[in-house]
Amino acid sequence: MVSMPRQQLNRALVALHRELESGAAIEAEDREALLQAVREIEEALSHDEPGDRPGEGGPLSKRMTELIEDFEASYPQFTEILRSVSESLANLGI
Repeated sequence: MVSMPRQQLNRALVALHRELESGAAIEAEDREALLQAVREIEEALSHDEPGDRPGEGGPLSKRMTELIEDFEASYPQFTEILRSVSESLANLGI
C-alpha cells in the first residue's frame, strides 16, 4: 500500500508536469530547474521506500523550499504545487 505522503507527492508531481506541459509562461532556465528537481525526486522515489527515513525532511525537501522562494513572485501558479511537493518530501524524509 502506498503511504499518504507518497500519494500526495505523486499527485503533486502529476500537477507539476501538467502545468509545465500546459505552455505556462516560464523562462527556459527556470523550467529546466523544475524539470531537474522532478528528475531528482523521481530518482529518490525509485530508491526509497516510505518509512525508510524519519519525517524530518532531506536535501530535496530543502531544495524545493528554495525553489518556492525563487518562484513565489515570478511564477505564482507553481507555488502551491511546489509547496505540496516540499511538504510530501519532508514527510517522507527525502
